[in-house]
Amino acid sequence: MRESLRRRPPLRRLLRDLARAIAAEGGTVYLVGGFPRNVAEGRDPGDVDLLVTGLSYRRTGDVLRSLPVKARGIRKVVAAGRHFPVHRIAVDWGKEYIDVSNARSGGRPRPRRPGVAPVDDDREAVDDASKRDFTVNSLLFRLHPDRGVEDGLLLDPFGGIDDVRGKRIRCVGKAEDRFLEDPLRIVRAIRLRNDRRGFVLDPATASVIRRLGPRLLPTVSPDRLSVELVRSLSADPAGTIDDLHRLGLMKVLLPELGRSTKPQAERIAGRYRFLRRSLGAPLPRHLLLGNLLADLPPDRALAAARRLRLPDLRSVASTLRCLHTLTHPETLRFPLAETESALLSTKDARGSVALYRAVRQTGKRPAIDLNLFISKCRATPFIINGKLLDKNGFPEGPTRKEILLRVREETLAGKVNRPIDALRLAESMR
Repeated sequence: MRESLRRRPPLRRLLRDLARAIAAEGGTVYLVGGFPRNVAEGRDPGDVDLLVTGLSYRRTGDVLRSLPVKARGIRKVVAAGRHFPVHRIAVDWGKEYIDVSNARSGGRPRPRRPGVAPVDDDREAVDDASKRDFTVNSLLFRLHPDRGVEDGLLLDPFGGIDDVRGKRIRCVGKAEDRFLEDPLRIVRAIRLRNDRRGFVLDPATASVIRRLGPRLLPTVSPDRLSVELVRSLSADPAGTIDDLHRLGLMKVLLPELGRSTKPQAERIAGRYRFLRRSLGAPLPRHLLLGNLLADLPPDRALAAARRLRLPDLRSVASTLRCLHTLTHPETLRFPLAETESALLSTKDARGSVALYRAVRQTGKRPAIDLNLFISKCRATPFIINGKLLDKNGFPEGPTRKEILLRVREETLAGKVNRPIDALRLAESMR
């Protein structure tokens, strides 16, 4: 912790001034959340979250706004948070915000000896930590207001350090209580595990997820659920699907897959592994979400995506339409031309081809060499286009699209090679 703060002088100076100002009012400041957790894991500390004890929310805001703005690079201090109010400090020496929350007990100022945090402050901080989700997120680092803030004290009331070392995601206190307080923590547990190589869910925590998850997860706001789901998929897509299936949550998230989700989950996870071998990590979001829904018809897949409030719907829809075209050529009237059109209309032809190959491989079906097909399309010029049809008096309308597709189909098949032959074919369809 000390070394992490020493490497960030502007942050250290701001924390020093803040700790002194809060202490002068009878409060104490703690680094909480991801910062001490990531330091304990040996990762980049990331965002800064602070907890203030001994002061009210309003008084904390007054203290924050009294800090030396220019000297410490503070751009603004704003109140934020709909469900849990915090003060947010925007700084000009970094992209991150610094969130400052108050202990959930409310906090009342207490007299203190200079340089000594009251025992009650630590108790208040530990009480707040007892309401956090997982032990790895319950670490507290008390900032020292008089010496350097890096010379503070690490508090680990719930065994978070041992769980970091043991690579366990475990609830603080009773898992049932934590999940009943906020059912989103069910998916957050999966996300935290998949965001960390080698971590596992504590057996007691996993058991409660299996028991309560199917009942509690439908009560979570889709917007909040979508954020955690996408973050987990981005970190380890196959691992996320394996966890969702193993914990009985796939049928809750995607009831469209049917009651028996085991074969679908295995196919989805298998395709993710294929895609990461083919394209590397992280996968683009449209492929990440397109693959999740690839076993559904395009209209049902998009309905599920809307229900889950998944992001980038337009790109996901384009990916799914392209995939349906590539995997169902028997439904196409002009297979060569429509396949080319689907590949040209997608923003990520390489990704669409990889998803097609993943679908074919996990379905144990042969795949067409679409890269060879794309090369052939690029080498085959378009003989006619809309301007040429305008010049020859062809009216606008659906027939024109059919003409262009038919001529392109015959061109790619090698049956039409000259403009005169293309026009004759077009005339026969007028």
